[in-house]
Amino acid sequence: MTGAPSDILHLVEAAYRQHFETVPARASVSFLGLDPIEILRYPDGHQDHYLSLGMSRYPMADPGEIVIAAHSAPRAELLLSAAGRPDLLWRRLAVLAAAPAVEGAVYQVGNRIDLGEPLCPGSRCTGGVLTTSGLQPITVPDAAAVQILRVLPATQTELAWARVHGSEQLQQRWLAAGTDLADLTRDPVQLS
Repeated sequence: MTGAPSDILHLVEAAYRQHFETVPARASVSFLGLDPIEILRYPDGHQDHYLSLGMSRYPMADPGEIVIAAHSAPRAELLLSAAGRPDLLWRRLAVLAAAPAVEGAVYQVGNRIDLGEPLCPGSRCTGGVLTTSGLQPITVPDAAAVQILRVLPATQTELAWARVHGSEQLQQRWLAAGTDLADLTRDPVQLS
């Protein structure tokens, strides 16, 4: 097996299947000029885990780079956990997953990502902080391992605060307050 995009996605989906041990619900979002991004939803008690499938098809690289090292450039997929099966969350997650291919974004732990609109109707969260997930990096022949990055949903206020104080400090605030990050309709954590 080579590092061809279809082979990579098969390996990623197999890793999801092994980790969650269940068949997911699926949705697909198409973007002009891009292959579709699928979102797979895995139920888990009071919440669901939404995972992208398709972001790792191509390596992430700064658009200013003249040559992209396809064998070593980072690859990733996104994981977002939410309660209540919020409407349109799958579509918003697909937009975030398409950003590396569309905008040349390079996602890594500690990054803050912001859609500028709610992750779902009734949500104050417009993006999130990227952190590690419980899924191990997925080894791919002839390419960098695929990282599964967790999106911790954040409000615009929280994201603005984290730009000044850092993503880690925001995560500490959430932890101290006992914030339920799976509740996308929550109020922002106290930041003063």
